[in-house]
Order: sequence, then structure tokens, then C-alpha cells
Amino acid sequence: MKTHILSALFLVFLLALPVPAQEAPAETAALEETPAPRIIAPEPIFDFGERESTEVVEHNYVIRNEGEVSLEITSVRASCGCTAVKPSQNVIAPGAEGTIQARFDLRGRNGMQIKTITVNSNDPKTPVLNLQLKGSIVNALRAQPSTLFFGRIEPGAERRRTVEIISGKGPIQIVEYRTTNPGLVVTPIAAEPGADGTVHRFEVALDPALPEGNISGSLIIKTSLANPPEISIPVAAFVVAAPAPAPAEEPTPAQAQ
Repeated sequence: MKTHILSALFLVFLLALPVPAQEAPAETAALEETPAPRIIAPEPIFDFGERESTEVVEHNYVIRNEGEVSLEITSVRASCGCTAVKPSQNVIAPGAEGTIQARFDLRGRNGMQIKTITVNSNDPKTPVLNLQLKGSIVNALRAQPSTLFFGRIEPGAERRRTVEIISGKGPIQIVEYRTTNPGLVVTPIAAEPGADGTVHRFEVALDPALPEGNISGSLIIKTSLANPPEISIPVAAFVVAAPAPAPAEEPTPAQAQ
């Protein structure tokens, strides 16, 4: 009997407890379905493959608004100043699309390149969208080292330097070689047995008759390549004059006798 009474009292206690308030499903759905823009880039990565270092790559990324509110592009910036970016429009209507133009100057670059373009917008789910531009740059013709710097040349110091002309487009032939300063003497170095013709070596020497002071000029190598047909390597040195001979000592009176 007591057991039944306790059970009944416990049941009454449970019924008297306040029920936690639950968020209305309609309110939750309303929050989730708030109209918003949605930025989409169908092809966010552009691989330009293998290009020569004399080229400029241009590409237009398609930007689509798949939301219900106008998409506002607030800023577009590249990971380095060598890449120029420009949106076709700053506001894209729902269901419409625009483009972001990227321009990458390959001159002076070599090897694998990966550049990132950051797009900021009012899309609440994707406020930052990253685009990528990548590819490999090949120098059709390059010099190693790119500059021949002799530095300060003291009397008796070594006055010779070696430079390699390297082709990134297979074997080449040397058509002509010369310097812009007659005091810079260039001599081709014979290729080693089995060489494939992609590397040619030259020795540049300073004429012993060069006056003291700054010496500058260029080594110009013309090859069988169509583009570029030749390469210019700057040459610089500072020649120090030999010290003047010490004056002869005058004999003392004792030596004169």
C-alpha cells in the first residue's frame, strides 16, 4: 500500500516539473533559409602548363552567384605583385556570373610557379574564396652566372671568369659571340666528349692593359634559337693600379766614400 502511495506522489512530482522550452521548428528553418549570396568558382585552379620565360599568361576565372541575394565582391588581391587581377564587375546578381581576370608576367622567372588570388565577398558561408594560378616556366636561354662580376682586381689577381650558356629548348649552336668592351676578351671553351649541345661554356678575361678604375661591358652570345636569338651577360670589374715603386734611397756620406 505504501509503495503505491509513493509511486503516485513521485508521478505527481514529475508532472509538476517545468518542461524546457524548445525552439520552434519554423523559427529554425527561417534562420537557415535567410536569403544570401553564394559565390561559386567552377574552375578555381588554372594550370598554364609549361611556358617560356618571355611570355605573359592571362586567364579569366568564372565567378557565379548561386544565391538569392546580389553577390558583392569587396576585394581581389594576388599573392605577389607580379600577378595583376581585376574583376569584371563588383556586384553579381542572383543567377548571374562575372569573371576575374588574372595576368601573370613570366619574364625573369624560372621553374614551378604557384600564385594565389584571394577573393573577398559578402557570402556568409564563403567570405574568402581562393583561386590558384600555377605552371612551370622554362628559360629558353639563360646564363650561369647571369652576371660576371670580377670585383676588385688587385695587381697579380686572377682576371678570368667562366660562364655557361644553357638552352632549355634542346641542343643549340653558337652563331656569334662578342663583347661590347675591347678590354674584355672572350674565348669559347671546347665541349667535353659526349656533350648534348645544350650547354656552351665561355671564358672572359680582362686585358692586362686595362686602365685602373671601373670596367664594364657585356658579353653577347648569339645562338640558333629563334626566340630569343641572343643573350647578354653584364660584366663588371674594378681594376686597382699597381703600387708605385718605392723611391731609391740616397746613399749616406759613409756609403758615398
